[in-house]
Amino acid sequence: MVVVDAMSWQPPSVPPSGGYAPTPGGYGPPPGYPQYPGGYGPPPGGYGPPPGYPQYPGVPGGSGATPWGPAPGLEYASFWRRFGGYILDGIIIGVPTVIIFFIIFGSTISTYVNQVTYANQNGLPTPTYVLSSGGEVTLTLIGCALSALYFGVLVAGWGSTLGQRAVGVRVVRAEDPASHLPLGRALARSIVWWGPGLLAFVSGAGAIASLVALLCLLWVAWDPKKQGLHDKLGRALVVKASLAVPAGAYYGAAYPYPAPGYPAAPPQYPAAPPQYPAAPPQYPPTPQQYPAAPPPYPPTPPQYPPAPQ
Repeated sequence: MVVVDAMSWQPPSVPPSGGYAPTPGGYGPPPGYPQYPGGYGPPPGGYGPPPGYPQYPGVPGGSGATPWGPAPGLEYASFWRRFGGYILDGIIIGVPTVIIFFIIFGSTISTYVNQVTYANQNGLPTPTYVLSSGGEVTLTLIGCALSALYFGVLVAGWGSTLGQRAVGVRVVRAEDPASHLPLGRALARSIVWWGPGLLAFVSGAGAIASLVALLCLLWVAWDPKKQGLHDKLGRALVVKASLAVPAGAYYGAAYPYPAPGYPAAPPQYPAAPPQYPAAPPQYPPTPQQYPAAPPPYPPTPPQYPPAPQ
């Protein structure tokens, strides 16, 4: 039989509201891994590049310009790539121009051919073919309109010309590489294609305008962002998709796959640390009932015997 001293017995402490509190600080990480503040979670700032590899320049988090492109996954289009696109564009826009030329001057060309044939048969000097001034103005204005539509409106709506699309480049806003140029800026950028034509009939102005347009196009060769002067006028960039700097290919705090001038990335980045130990299933259950109170004190002993007589 266990005798409980009723005077020394105390009930257990009342558990806190909501159950017992968890162990202060929670469960720690496995041996050899750093302690992360605030409980479980990824390392602050993500995983950095492996030892010996440089930190990727640019805005932390994978956005912002880099030395070779305006944003991750984009690279400035080179001069020769753009030059190839211009050649294709010249062929594409030249075909309808030639067709329009023969439509406008078809009758005068036929007359000129007959004159040349007659002169050759009779030993006469070959006549000079002279275009009518009205026809020249009409052809020039149509050519300027075609250039504005092709290099301006098409770029604003589609992001590139057919030649640019064939060589894998597109035109974007300098402040937002994910967006096409608005129509006004696209038309301003295309002035190198239709501007000299409008000045062709002003004495000396046409030749100067053509030289300026050529300088605008050649400016791409030495500009750091591969912009021509017409690109700067329209606040535009010409870019191509780049596998060297894929969008979103960051490892931790802004480290992408290698880009031009950087060493190749290792085959695999180190694996993330294993999962931390699982929390215990449940904290110890709250006791169901307090221990029963001790039995009542023994009854008072009987009265003392009466005093002797």
